[in-house]
Formats: sequence, structure tokens, C-alpha cells
Amino acid sequence: SVPNLRDDQSLLEAIKTVWASLWNYEAYEARESFGINHSAVYPAVLIQEAMNADAAGVLITTNIFNREDRASVYVNAKRGLGIRVVEGRRVPEQLIFNPKTGAVRVLTRSGDDTMLSFDERGGVREIKIDLDRAVLTDAIVQRLARAALQIERVFGGRDQDIEWLIIGNRIYIVQSRPYVER
Repeated sequence: SVPNLRDDQSLLEAIKTVWASLWNYEAYEARESFGINHSAVYPAVLIQEAMNADAAGVLITTNIFNREDRASVYVNAKRGLGIRVVEGRRVPEQLIFNPKTGAVRVLTRSGDDTMLSFDERGGVREIKIDLDRAVLTDAIVQRLARAALQIERVFGGRDQDIEWLIIGNRIYIVQSRPYVER
């Protein structure tokens, strides 16, 4: 991803960067591990309007830690933009929501003292934040999980890997794809 582009030249350079990512180490190794022919893969670029999030993350419509608890939803969150969650470089807030009981179980809290936000000149910037609060309230976790389970039903009950963000009290779904266990 190349976030918050401000002009046509930046957009053209970002498209080249995304196309070239087909050959980055992680992409190459993933194809190798799944036995995918490198010459049979073609890159694509999605250009979408960016939104400056209060919180963002990824959720999976199953409990990835317990195969017997398939009905629960795993939620992974950070304050600000979701770039750090997707990169997996820092510990996010991690939660398990059980839709039968409505319980939210905290696995980890985010220890970040900064968050990412869009810079007015383009790109992102770090902003200092207060560590004394959770990234998500239980009410938001429940709303996210309900939305995710509706998306899962749309896709025939197949577990989904969903990227989301929150602005104010509104939830936005950025993308959903089938969850593939690793």
C-alpha cells in the first residue's frame, strides 16, 4: 500500500511500486510455499479514496487460536490508520468475541504510544496518543463482529479475513476475502 497520495506523479510512482511488489521477498516466498508458478501471477492495483481512521484493523470470522471455537470472531486493532496492523510489526489490541454469549475476551492490549494519521502534505505521520484507554469498546467490537458475520453469510458461510476502520462511531469495511489458514 502507498497511502495518501496528493498528485498525479505520486500516483504513477505508487502504481509502479505496487506492481514491483509482486517480486518482494514475502510475495515470492508465499508463492514458493504454495507451489504457485511465478510466471502465472499478474499484479493488479486498487486505487481507493483514503479515510483518516480513528481506529483500524483486521478481523477473522473464526477463532484462529481454537479450532473448536469456530463461532467466535478474532479482532485485531490499532488506533489511527491500520497500516501497522496489516504489517504485523507491532502488537495490536487482540480480542475474541463470542456471539453466543456477547462476551469480549482481551488477549493483548496495544502498547503503542503513537498512532499513524494522514499528513496534509501526503503520506502519513505519527501522533502521540494516550496509553490509558483501550483501542475498541466492547460495543464497537460487538458491532464489528455482527457486521463481519453478515459478510460471512453473504459469502456462503466461508470464514472471512476482513479489513475495517472506524471514524467517529461509524464502521467502514475496506475489504473482505476468504480466510486461509496458514
